[in-house]
Amino acid sequence: MVFSGNFKPTPEEEFHMKVKDYCNAMLAEVSAWKNKLEAMKKVADSYGTQQKEKVLPLIGQLEQEVATAQMRVDQLEKECPSDWSPMKNELDDLFGTVGSNVNRAWKDLEPGNVGG
Repeated sequence: MVFSGNFKPTPEEEFHMKVKDYCNAMLAEVSAWKNKLEAMKKVADSYGTQQKEKVLPLIGQLEQEVATAQMRVDQLEKECPSDWSPMKNELDDLFGTVGSNVNRAWKDLEPGNVGG
């Protein structure tokens, strides 16, 4: 079977590709957050007990937020609703919040920023 260069996806196929592209981009962000959280754990491991007790609960909370974000993306990918704008808006808000929380925590973990 030979395909010509004139292949044009149907509107439904195009829609599914947009959802898939969006989900792939969001999952790449989740992966980056997970890597940053692993790095934060390694930094926290070098701290004394008092500092660790302050930092580890925050890291645990961030891990929960990242897991929630990943579950929502997985749900969008599976359900692929025809009107996905409400879910996309929710995810955009969630990702903005989680991203800024992870970045703020990372900045606070930089040497010299954690009080002991």
